[in-house]
Amino acid sequence: GAAAQPPGAPGRVTAAAAGGEVTVLADRLEEVTADNLLIATGNVEVTRGTARLLADRVEINTETGAAVAEGRVLFYDGEDRLTGGRIEYNFRTGTGVVYEGRARAAPYYRLGGERMERFGENQYRVRRGTFTTCEGDPPAWSVRFGSATVDLEEGLYGTNASFWVRSIPVVPFIPFFAAAIRRERQTGFLFPRGGVSSFKGPFAEIPFFWAISDSQDATITLNLYGDRGLGTELRYRYLFSETHRGEIGGFYLNETFVDENEIPADEQEGRDANRAYARLRHEWLLAPGLSLKADLHGVSDDFVFRDYGDALSTRSAQRVESDLFLTWNRPAWNVVGSLFAYQDLTTRRPVELHRLPEITINRHGRPVPGLPGVLWDLETSGTRVVRDVGSDGTRLDLHPRLFRPVPVGGYFTVTPFVRPRLTAYDATVTGTRLTENGGFVVEQTAADERLRSLLEAGTDLEARASRIYGWGGRAGIDAVLHTIEPRVNYTWLDGDNLDRIPDWGSPIDLIEHTHRVTYALTNRLLARSVAPEGTEARRWEAMRFTVAHSYDLTPGDRPLGELLADLILDPGQVLRFRGQTAVSVYGEGVQTAITDLTVRLPALSAAIGTRYSEPDDVNFVQASLLAELAPWAVGRVSADWDVRTDTFVEGRVGVDLRWQCWALTIEFVSRSEREDEVRFGVNLLGVGAPLTVSAGIGALTGGAGGGVR
Repeated sequence: GAAAQPPGAPGRVTAAAAGGEVTVLADRLEEVTADNLLIATGNVEVTRGTARLLADRVEINTETGAAVAEGRVLFYDGEDRLTGGRIEYNFRTGTGVVYEGRARAAPYYRLGGERMERFGENQYRVRRGTFTTCEGDPPAWSVRFGSATVDLEEGLYGTNASFWVRSIPVVPFIPFFAAAIRRERQTGFLFPRGGVSSFKGPFAEIPFFWAISDSQDATITLNLYGDRGLGTELRYRYLFSETHRGEIGGFYLNETFVDENEIPADEQEGRDANRAYARLRHEWLLAPGLSLKADLHGVSDDFVFRDYGDALSTRSAQRVESDLFLTWNRPAWNVVGSLFAYQDLTTRRPVELHRLPEITINRHGRPVPGLPGVLWDLETSGTRVVRDVGSDGTRLDLHPRLFRPVPVGGYFTVTPFVRPRLTAYDATVTGTRLTENGGFVVEQTAADERLRSLLEAGTDLEARASRIYGWGGRAGIDAVLHTIEPRVNYTWLDGDNLDRIPDWGSPIDLIEHTHRVTYALTNRLLARSVAPEGTEARRWEAMRFTVAHSYDLTPGDRPLGELLADLILDPGQVLRFRGQTAVSVYGEGVQTAITDLTVRLPALSAAIGTRYSEPDDVNFVQASLLAELAPWAVGRVSADWDVRTDTFVEGRVGVDLRWQCWALTIEFVSRSEREDEVRFGVNLLGVGAPLTVSAGIGALTGGAGGGVR
C-alpha cells in the first residue's frame, strides 16, 4: 500500500511493486480509503524503473496498481515518448493502453494508433495505426495499417497496410508491412517497383526481405514483365564467422509472353524461353594458412546480360568465369589448387579452355646450403586443359631459379641468375583446321608426348638514390622524398623443342628464344602531410613516372621494342591521374594508351578515362560528373562513347532531390539504338528499400535495365 497523506496536500508516495519501486509525485494528493484510490492532480509524475507517466490527473488503485491518466498525458518508455488523450497503466505489471496515442522513437521514427496496448517493455500492439519518419501533419509519407506489433527497440510488422503521400493513398493495399526501428534488418515486404519498359513492357517487381538470423538474410523478388513473362530474383547472404562468409544470387525468367517471330535470326539457334543467371561467392578460412575461395557464375545463354543487365559493364560482358581456389600458405611455400571454367558470350561455338584442375607450387627465396649468399626459388605447376572444340591435354611445368644479389660499393646491386625450365605436354601440334560451324581456327594435335627444355640466364642491375626536400607546409605537405630508381635486365633464353607446342592460353606455351636487354628508369615522389601535434602524418605516393624500353640482341629487322611509359600523379586529395602508353619507335605512333583522371572537390567530383589500342581497334571514352547543385539537390551525368563509330554506347543523366524524410531520384538512360529509359526512385528515411518507378521510351527491340544486378 501507499503511505497516507493529509487530504488535499501536495507530496510524494512510494510503493513496492514487482520489477521495481513506484513513486508518485503531484501538487495535490487525495486518498479515498474506501475504494483504495489515490487521486493525484497537478503536475503528476508516476515513475517505475525506466517508465515515467506525466499527466494533469491520475487515479491509482493502490491495491491493484491500476492507474488512469488524463489531461496532457505523456508516457516515457525508456528513451521513447508517447502522448495520448487517455492512458490506462498498471504500475505493478508494467502493462497498459494508450488511446489516440502518438509515439516517438529516436532518432526520427513516428508511430501512432487509435489504441496502443503495452504488453512489455517498449512493446505494443497497435490498432488502426500510422508509421512514418516525417514531421508535419499530414506527413510527407506514411504507412497506415489495420493492426501491428511494435518493438520500439527493434521494429514493427503489420497487416492490411497502405502507402500514403500526404493525404493520397499511392499504394492502396499492402498485405504485409514490416520496418526496422534502430536496426537495419527486418523481415517483410519491401516497397514494390514498377513501370514501363520498351523491352519488357509494363512490369512490376515485388521484393521480400527475410532476416533469417543475425548471420543470414535473403531478398526474394517476384518479377512480372508484361511483354516477357514471369520471373524471380534471389540474393542470399550469410556470415557464419569473420572467416566464413558468402553470397548466393540468381535471376530466372520464363519468357512465356515473347513472340518467337520477334527474336533476331542470329539468336534463334538453341534458344530457350528460360532465361537465367546464377552466382556463388564463398570465403572460408579452414585453418591458419589454409583457405577456400569460390567465385562461380553461370548464364543460360549468351544474351541474358545484354537483355536484362543494368550497368554497361554487365551488359557488355564478353565472358563469365568461375573459379574455385584452395590455398595453403606456409612461411616458405605457397600451394594453390584451382578449378577454372568460363563461358564465352561472343561465340556460339564451345571453344572455351577450362583448367580442370590446375595446381601451382611456389617456393620463396631461400639460401642454398654450402653456397653463401646464393638463393633459390621455384615456380612449378600442373594443369589439365579441357574443352569441346580444339586441342586439350595435360601440361607439367618445372621452373627453379638460382640467384645471388651482390651489392657494389653501396651504389647499386647486381643479381646474376640462372633459370632452367622443363615443360612436358601429352600432345604435339600437327597443324590447324577451320571448324565446320563459324570458321574458327583450332589446333590439331596428336597424342605424342613432348618435352621442352629451356635455359634462361642473365642478370639484374638495380640502384636507388634519394633525397628529402622540405616543402614548408605548402598545399598541406611538410616534406617530399625524391627517389631515382634505374633498373637494367639482361636475359638470354634458348632450348630444345620450342616448336609444335600447344597453345593452351598461358604465357608458358608462348616462350621463344630471347636475347634481350631491358632498361627502365623510375622517378618517385613520396609526400608527408603536415601533422598538428598529437596527430599522425599522412604518407602517400604523390608521383611516379616510369619509362622502359628494350633492345633485342638477336639479329633482325626490328631490334627495338616499344617505348613504354607509366605516370601517376596524386598531389593531394583533390586530383589523381594515371596514364600508361606504348609507342612504336618505327614511326607507327601510339599503339596502346590508357588514361584515368579524377577530381574531387567539396561540391563536385568528376572522372574521365580513355582506352585506346591500335592492334585491337579500340578507342573508347568514359566520363562522369557528380555535382551538388544545392543543399537539397545533386546532379549526375555519365557517358560512354565509342570513338571509332562515333556512338554514345550509353548515357545517363540524373538528379537526386533530398528533403527532411525522403529523397527523389530521377534518371534518364539512353543505350544507343537499343533502349531509352526514364527512372524514378523514392528513398524513405529510416526505411531500407526504395520505392522506384521506371518508364522505357526507346526502340521496341531494346534491352532493359533491372533484372540481373
